[in-house]
Amino acid sequence: MALKVSKLAFSVCLSLSSFTVLGEAIDPDKLEVMVVTAGKVAEESQKSPISISVLSDYDVERAGIENTFDIVKRTPNVSMIKAGNPSDASFLSMRGITPTMEGSQSVLFLIDGVMYQTFDTELLDVERIEVLRGPQGTLYGRNASSGVISIHTKDPDFFTEGSAGLTYGSYNQIKGNLISGGAIADSDEWAYRTAIQYSTDDGYFTRDYDGKDDVNNVKDFNGRLKVRWVPVDQSWDVIATVDAQNRKNGNMSFATLDQINQDSHKVYSNLEGQAKADILTGSIRANYAADTFDFTSITAYTKEDKVDNQDLDFTQVDDQELFIDSDFSRMTQEFRLSSDQNDAVRWLSGLYFFDETAKNDIDMRMKKFGMFNKTKTKSKVSNYAVFGNINYRFSEKWEAIAGLRYDYQKVKFDYLDLWNTQFSNSNGSDEASFNEWLPKAGLNYYATPDIMMFASIARGYKSGGFNMLTPPTISPKYDPEYTINYELGMKSEWLDNRIRFNSSVFLIDWKDQQVEQQIYPKSFTQNAGGTVSKGAEFELSWLIQPGLTSWINGGFNDASFDDFVSKDYDMNGGFTGQHDYSGNRPANSPKYTYSLGVDYNFLENYFIYADYNVTGDFYFDSANTTKQDAYGVLNLRGGYTSDNIDLILWAKNALDKEYLTRAFEMGGVWYGRSGDPATIGATVNLKW
Repeated sequence: MALKVSKLAFSVCLSLSSFTVLGEAIDPDKLEVMVVTAGKVAEESQKSPISISVLSDYDVERAGIENTFDIVKRTPNVSMIKAGNPSDASFLSMRGITPTMEGSQSVLFLIDGVMYQTFDTELLDVERIEVLRGPQGTLYGRNASSGVISIHTKDPDFFTEGSAGLTYGSYNQIKGNLISGGAIADSDEWAYRTAIQYSTDDGYFTRDYDGKDDVNNVKDFNGRLKVRWVPVDQSWDVIATVDAQNRKNGNMSFATLDQINQDSHKVYSNLEGQAKADILTGSIRANYAADTFDFTSITAYTKEDKVDNQDLDFTQVDDQELFIDSDFSRMTQEFRLSSDQNDAVRWLSGLYFFDETAKNDIDMRMKKFGMFNKTKTKSKVSNYAVFGNINYRFSEKWEAIAGLRYDYQKVKFDYLDLWNTQFSNSNGSDEASFNEWLPKAGLNYYATPDIMMFASIARGYKSGGFNMLTPPTISPKYDPEYTINYELGMKSEWLDNRIRFNSSVFLIDWKDQQVEQQIYPKSFTQNAGGTVSKGAEFELSWLIQPGLTSWINGGFNDASFDDFVSKDYDMNGGFTGQHDYSGNRPANSPKYTYSLGVDYNFLENYFIYADYNVTGDFYFDSANTTKQDAYGVLNLRGGYTSDNIDLILWAKNALDKEYLTRAFEMGGVWYGRSGDPATIGATVNLKW
């Protein structure tokens, strides 16, 4: 029983704030020890044989990290191609691996262990953020072929706490949040935590011809309620969560690249688009600590209703318009068993089930030519997996790792594509199944208590599927893509844990890469022959003195197509030729990123914080004709913080750097979206 209580106490401590580590106060003379669950068991980040970046709740609050885009700016070799504020047409790139707009993501996005389709989102009440780089298929499945972003929100606890915050900034930005938690009716078994947040602003874009300055406005609500049950005399820890998101945003941010060069935040569309979403997720996470093993169950159901309407010619002319209505329903279930983590042989096994139905109604209007196109699709995806992982410490300094996952997926696809003109109509049904073995092997060397080295080889896999917007003469089906990732890494701490230096080198051999064929407003995914990406990453943190910390991280990847002959088509599916892109760089994948910053606390309660985040140059197309040059964004924060109140002044993109977050060619003209301009503001936060 003592062992059960000890395991339960360890589980509970993971939900405490970052001011404690395993029940002990943080030593101000050392860098904070971070406990992560990247390997689906709790362990210190510095002992985890994965290239992982971790942001604590302190890091999130001090840096003013508000959304996923802010996360990737702080993480080496990770970037986001952002298409709106936010937008489902955005996608994540990691180590040179970038998905297509239509295809599934190659970076798995999790909140509290639950898969979320909508990753371009605001953050709320975060405990820590874990970014895992490299294929994580063995433990996480088919769509973690380049990595995982895992958000952990704060769990309920039995002491009363809360906060109320208000932010006002440029472009009439107003954000309010309220957080409350504690025991339910003075119970020692039941606790709750609730967090709500509402934000609104006018958006950063102004329509040129009438001066309307709220065409890309934001109205975003997030809410979460958690209820926790921890029986005193047993080993269960159960948390039920309801998470709701609602947004009603403007959707007008694209212009031609020539127009953007003249004025980066002017737009010209006549149709005021909308990007709306209603997302509701319910989940239950249950942990049971037995004498010799731990059991975990995560059950979740998500319902998403989305509308994405926008002008498609991006001009004052009443011509092209696009209306998309999407409905998703998703159920996931995971069971895990794991051994005592102090044993020489540590093991983990699990079962996973995923079931999703997606419906899309797409209405495209080209009024100038009297052309109308309606596309209706329905897809049902069922995914089953069994997985296991074992760590064997065969000597004092050496440990071997082996893992394997069997993943099976079945997809059923129905489609109807109707035109009112001479273009061909099409309809039909199809189905496909994919099954893969996803192994991983590794070797860890613990040179000293503060220096760990690891080597690994892992197979990544992103499932195939069906395109929604394929021209009628082309098969909508595309095949899976595969990666083999070879990696060497080191994690180290120096000067009595005042300096932390982690680094890794990697080689990714990429087969049948899913590549976007751009024939806007139509597009589809095709498989390239092969791609190779090789590179390196590092992260350095230095506690110069108590209250003064600096850090720098960076990543570089040399990615190029090994063998890719692109077959080109017109909007009706007519073959127009082909191009050999072998040797070109994959689209939307920056060559490098780096980030540096300093955090200085003085006079007990005052602080100054700055970070500078650089994204290297990248191309917007496989032909490598149009690119975004490297750019850096400077963020500044400062103010007063105490146990009861925060008073903070901040500036984002303080140097007002201009850059593109998305660009594409349509009808021989290049269009793009500008990144956020300089903004300033103030935040007040009351705490109890």
